[in-house]
Amino acid sequence: STMAARTGRDNQRYNAVNQRLVAGCICHRPATKDGVEVLMLNSKKGARVDGRDLIFPKGGWELDETASEAAARESMEEGGVAGTLSASEKTYEFVSRSRVKAGCAGDEAKCVAHVFTMEVKCEYETWPEEGERTRYWLSPDEAWRRCKHDWMRQALADHLADGFALEKKL
Repeated sequence: STMAARTGRDNQRYNAVNQRLVAGCICHRPATKDGVEVLMLNSKKGARVDGRDLIFPKGGWELDETASEAAARESMEEGGVAGTLSASEKTYEFVSRSRVKAGCAGDEAKCVAHVFTMEVKCEYETWPEEGERTRYWLSPDEAWRRCKHDWMRQALADHLADGFALEKKL
């Protein structure tokens, strides 16, 4: 069966104050001794003026799926990875440029992101958005440095502080 990216916003979730709900994932894999690398992708909208250019997989949380299913789907569509998701997520509010352009103001201009972590078990050679996305496996420090959005930086810091919700090795 072929994988295709979902498109369009007809099936999108919004909360009671009309904020668009999105789901995303900080995907990670083991790196050398005791280390970890996180997956980042190029932003289709390009870099900021200061050169920060990379993002974590995220996208609309749709009506027919849970937040974790949406996060896993976006990780597959945008980054071509699958794995084990954290049981719980952290939430972040951010102002959406596209919502502002659409005429939204105040709370309605914001999105709420539900961010999970994923221990990557499988990296696919082909995936729906491979033509427009490049995978970057980076140290957490490098990921922080290149992370385009402040709210994504906060998510990275929060999940790092939690050890990516992994069971601590004794």
